[in-house]
Amino acid sequence: MITRKSNRSVAWRGLVAAGLAVAALAAVAPGGVPTPAAVEAQAPTLGAGGEYHPVGPARIFDSRQAGGARATSAQGSSFEVDVLGRGGVPSEAGSVLAVVANVTVADPTAAGYLSISPTGSRAGESSLVNFNAGENVPNLSIIGVGDGGRATITLVTPAGAGSANVLVDVFGWISTSGYADSADTGARFVPVGPSRVLDTRSVPVPADWQSGRPVGSTEQLTLPIRGANGLVPNSSNVTGVMVNITAVNDAAGSTATFISATPEPTPSGVEPATSVTNVNAGQIKANMAIVPVGSDGSIRLYNSRGATHLIVDVLGYLERGVAETSRAGRVIPLDAPFRVFDTRKAAFGSAPLGFATKEDWSFREFAESVILNGTPLGNQSALIGNLTGTDLAPVLPGAAVSTYLTMYPGSGSPPNVSNINVTPGRSVPNMSLLRYGTVGDDPYTIAAFNFDGTLHYLLDVYAVVLDD
Repeated sequence: MITRKSNRSVAWRGLVAAGLAVAALAAVAPGGVPTPAAVEAQAPTLGAGGEYHPVGPARIFDSRQAGGARATSAQGSSFEVDVLGRGGVPSEAGSVLAVVANVTVADPTAAGYLSISPTGSRAGESSLVNFNAGENVPNLSIIGVGDGGRATITLVTPAGAGSANVLVDVFGWISTSGYADSADTGARFVPVGPSRVLDTRSVPVPADWQSGRPVGSTEQLTLPIRGANGLVPNSSNVTGVMVNITAVNDAAGSTATFISATPEPTPSGVEPATSVTNVNAGQIKANMAIVPVGSDGSIRLYNSRGATHLIVDVLGYLERGVAETSRAGRVIPLDAPFRVFDTRKAAFGSAPLGFATKEDWSFREFAESVILNGTPLGNQSALIGNLTGTDLAPVLPGAAVSTYLTMYPGSGSPPNVSNINVTPGRSVPNMSLLRYGTVGDDPYTIAAFNFDGTLHYLLDVYAVVLDD
């Protein structure tokens, strides 16, 4: 059972994590929630399991060069994408648990949504990218490896048949316990904050950047990560960072652009081959990214066109060299994305989150229901899921409204960060690393705060992060 602190709840079912020993994905267990039990000591047998290995980034699929735009339909039209052996991901199924990739919908002819799941899995209701006709929309995903080393992508356009291009850029992969990591290249996810480390509109900004100055066309900003806000260690063992990057592209005369995030500088006159977010003129858009840290402990943020303000919130970092006996920071994908709540549904009271309102969600029974090899997974520090805001409405009919939604460990006041920015008439998704907090005796609480208007929101979980 997942509980909204307003005493609304929904019946739960058992969930199965993808096995660490092999890349094959388990089926969702039927029936009710497994009774939580003492977890056997798994760490000594996990080896490299659940560790993240950065690559590229590299484009592993582009429908524009692979047969053209894909069909969409009201019922959903599906196709498969090879994820093993592409863009630096190993080809051995016994080594790869999942890939981490940016999935972009480009030039759709109608509004709709995209979902992704391991090929052959019993996927339930979920969405990764929501799009309107003619716009390019990306989102990060943790994609389990399914039958034949593939993932299945489904495009749904409720108004009827259409078409859309799909691009997949891989940023890294998660290993199984069968992977022989002799070079110690794997890293663990360490959730922190969330905490704002950059806002070019005001503060904070890097020492070499002028507060209030946007990032210009083909310009790049260097953002120190190691040591940031006292939350990220100033250590060479920090190999990457999980950040929410918000492009504020709403100034007069703005133009559509994309933002790239790279560990090293992009050479002058060269455009990056991949992006972390695409933003239209007049739009504020956020996207989560996992970015390798450069040799100087920084990342680079590149703006393609116009002049765009950038906001960066740190959600966690990647650390290598963690003892094999530790469970902490291992990422375990579910066998398929799973919708944990949708405030539009009767089971959750069909109630949006109100103006300047906070509410807590308990994930205790969710965390206790995830099993691995028939055993409850045990302590978890965070989940990774796709958060979508929709049906934004003003408090007073006819008034202008825009909002942001912040999710954070369930205690205290909302931090100065955001997960998604929403305007009326749009459904806005963003993959998010959500760290658990403790409220009373519940160590699995996440709070949600809506800045303005009334907002419905939903969450699809893709993976969990282990704790010791």
